[in-house]
Amino acid sequence: MTTHTAHPLVHTPRRRLRSDQLLAALLAAAAAALAVLATVAASAPTAPPSAVAPPRIALVVDAGARPQAALTRAAATARAAERSGTAVVSVRVPHTAAEAVADVRYFAAQGVVDRVVTVGPVAGAAARTGARAYPAARFETRAAVPRTLR
Repeated sequence: MTTHTAHPLVHTPRRRLRSDQLLAALLAAAAAALAVLATVAASAPTAPPSAVAPPRIALVVDAGARPQAALTRAAATARAAERSGTAVVSVRVPHTAAEAVADVRYFAAQGVVDRVVTVGPVAGAAARTGARAYPAARFETRAAVPRTLR
């Protein structure tokens, strides 16, 4: 005859019980970490809405007889404006009238600068031409390279 032995219907090994507890502890720790991160992110200060980027200015200066001196003066003005945070300046020193027209039209057509500041008679004539072609752009003509741009 056959012998009957009793086997339990549900068999849960000890190892499985321990792994379930470990998994539950890890999930609880992850949930706590997410809650802390959410709290920190919610309480982090944000940039004030009144913070406005400085204006972008294009500075086009006639090269004249001394192009290196014109570039040096224009670059010094640009550095001073950027250091003080009053403006972000792009400098061009065209050697010919055609280059001046191209530079002025380039900045006016892009629409990424707030104004185009020209210095000298050649750049001033280019600005007058550009003003007719791009009425939405803002142009400013000066006799000499300004010490500051605002």
